[in-house]
Amino acid sequence: MTSLFSNKRLLNYQQRIYRLRVFTLVFLTLLLTPISLVLYKGYTQFEQDLLTEYQSKTQEITSQLNLRLFKRIVFDNALSTREFNYYQHIYNPSTQKISRVPSPLSNPDYHTRFTGLIGYFQLDKEGNFNSPVWPHTIKSPKRLITPQDDKEMRERKKLALNLYNITAKSNELNTLIDHDLSANNEKFLLLSDVAGYLIFYRIVSVNDIKQLQGYIIDVEAYLNEQIANTLKTVLFKNTIAVTVAPNRTNADNVYLIYKSDPQGTPSITSTKHLDDQLTQQVLNSHALRWPFKDYKLTYSTSQLILPLAATYSLGLIALLMVGIVLGCYGFYRLGVKHITLAEQRLNFVSSVSHELKTPLTSIRMYSEMLKSGMVPSEEYKSEYYEFIHSESERLSRLIDNILQLSKLSQPRHNIKPQYTKLSILSDIIESKVSSLLLKNNFKINISSDFEHPEHVLLYVDLDAFSQIVINITDNAIKFFDTEKIQDDKRQRIEVNFTAEPNIKNQVMMEIRDYGEGISPEQESKIFELFYRGGNELTRSTQGTGIGLALVNELVLAQQGTINVKRMSPGLSMKVRFKSKGH
Repeated sequence: MTSLFSNKRLLNYQQRIYRLRVFTLVFLTLLLTPISLVLYKGYTQFEQDLLTEYQSKTQEITSQLNLRLFKRIVFDNALSTREFNYYQHIYNPSTQKISRVPSPLSNPDYHTRFTGLIGYFQLDKEGNFNSPVWPHTIKSPKRLITPQDDKEMRERKKLALNLYNITAKSNELNTLIDHDLSANNEKFLLLSDVAGYLIFYRIVSVNDIKQLQGYIIDVEAYLNEQIANTLKTVLFKNTIAVTVAPNRTNADNVYLIYKSDPQGTPSITSTKHLDDQLTQQVLNSHALRWPFKDYKLTYSTSQLILPLAATYSLGLIALLMVGIVLGCYGFYRLGVKHITLAEQRLNFVSSVSHELKTPLTSIRMYSEMLKSGMVPSEEYKSEYYEFIHSESERLSRLIDNILQLSKLSQPRHNIKPQYTKLSILSDIIESKVSSLLLKNNFKINISSDFEHPEHVLLYVDLDAFSQIVINITDNAIKFFDTEKIQDDKRQRIEVNFTAEPNIKNQVMMEIRDYGEGISPEQESKIFELFYRGGNELTRSTQGTGIGLALVNELVLAQQGTINVKRMSPGLSMKVRFKSKGH
């Protein structure tokens, strides 16, 4: 925890990464927390607004439905008491005569003018039944329909019989008849003791004779039609389920499903079973008013679909959150890259210091011994001179690498490639690395797949090409562990030139060694600047981590490409140059 607030100069690499990670997470949390709250509150508010809108619409539907049902009853109160007989007597003032004409209710179509209406009937105080569709009193349903009846007669009798059978099931009607129709009400009242039907009745005097007049409604068919017609007047984007639930325990619920197409045209379907998804969100529940007060409507739906504007708004906030997360991740990766680069530079300084200090110390010691005359033997003097020269060359290569890398980092560098004969390049390779190979007991084999290499021209800069070969060779020798690999035959470097089969006018130079090779992780990082495997202060091999990075930059500066391939054993560096003449 103390590493979070310590002076950064006292922190190691892992502590700096840890502190960067913690600060990034804290910063990300501080940004995302209020935005997440805004997103959550916005979503809940949009959902609540939509829920309130739907609740208001369902309240409006129920109000309109109650009004429709009430108007239906008021309309039927206007029916004349004389219209309940098959014939109606009408006085004509102009002729001063009374004529007998069929009543409007005698038309069977009038009995089915709206869905759910069964028909009209009339009873006297003796219980004699008649309907406007049939001119005679029906005392018994037996043998009412005969084979001699035509189609119209049969339909009239069927309608009258249906009304007769329903009224016969009503105990409350029979009670009124038993009391000789003593009541007197000109407006229709309601009887609901016959399951599935409502019987509206009124007791009136027709020619001073008490009559019970009424009509019967099929509740389910009538309510479903009225609810469906009312639902079509309101627009919902969600699928809405309307549950019509009677208070009777032995009655089944009826479900109406509201759907609208993309053009906003609604469709209503009826079902006996409701999908559980349509009960996830209950919108409202209302009891109907008289005469359907025994029925309750429940509106429900699945998960609410937010309006397009709300979806866009919430989507933009979500995109903002994603952008913040990606931005913080990008800053974190950038910070890791900078910390890693700083660590690599620190390692570079450490390794360069080590690389400079060791040969300089040796050079100084041997030069002081020679200067003071402490070395009397000419043989030892020659050996010391050779050592001083060898270490001076190593220092020169190190300094050349650093200077060359510094030049390549400038916008303009001095790499000027030109077409050069392959035979000349082979001679340059042998001359540049011969002393290095000889000193370390390595051999080199230079070969070519071309029959006339003097006719093959490679697009290279001679100095840069020499630097590439020297660095790759030096790297191969430097990491060849003679203590682990006790095989003199593997102490060799092979260089081969071949035409690139897949790319026209390119020649591949493959430099192969037979050392220990590298791991897959090192393979992906081998050309990174300052990269070296292991700890900088404990490794036994020399180097600064810039040799192969410089090789990569030099190859790119000559419009070439380079890649590494792990071999068994060893490693293969494949460098491709532009060419012509083959």
